[in-house]
Amino acid sequence: MTSNLLHEHVDVVDFATILERYDPDVVVTQELGPHAADVLAARYPHHRLRPASNFTGRGIATRLDVAFADIDMPGRPGTSALLRHDAGELRLAGIHLLNPIDFPWWTSVRIRRGQLQGLFRWLDEGEGPVVVAGDFNASPRWPAYRRVSDQLTDLVLEQNPNAERTWSWRPGWPRLLRIDHVFGSGVRATSVAVAPVLGTDHAAVVVDIEIHTTA
Repeated sequence: MTSNLLHEHVDVVDFATILERYDPDVVVTQELGPHAADVLAARYPHHRLRPASNFTGRGIATRLDVAFADIDMPGRPGTSALLRHDAGELRLAGIHLLNPIDFPWWTSVRIRRGQLQGLFRWLDEGEGPVVVAGDFNASPRWPAYRRVSDQLTDLVLEQNPNAERTWSWRPGWPRLLRIDHVFGSGVRATSVAVAPVLGTDHAAVVVDIEIHTTA
């Protein structure tokens, strides 16, 4: 699961209910506030959570054996996890690209470019199955999405050609754009769900995956 929680605005009771409903093994969060971090810490034995009362909070929580690290990215770093499972290891990156229309927009564009460069460096540093999830602040029409999709498969689109939109202008309003994504390589999606979360302007994206194994 990946979810942008709009820091202090998320309804943590609803968030906890969604976690119980979908029971994800791994949760990637953006704009993680302290109360939502407490919900994750109580449910997942392994986590790296960096909550904040603004747009910089982030974290990954999992029940799998894991080694965490940070990804060097300007503006706000990403979080990486090396997940160990029955089929071997999976590299995971949780990222949150800067909003491209934040003023001054020319600075935001430069920072976003640096964030993508940091992600691609991280991708090049390892091998094997990989998943990159988070709020990209980029719909499939945006260059940032296309740059990532040139290297990785959009797992949601792979499973559902009519992929649902994930972001609304205000919490509870109709969703306008699909900007929360799960990309991968060496894996394939077996099911996808988009789950609105009360109090936040983003829906959570849940992807079940199979990891490719070699004989």
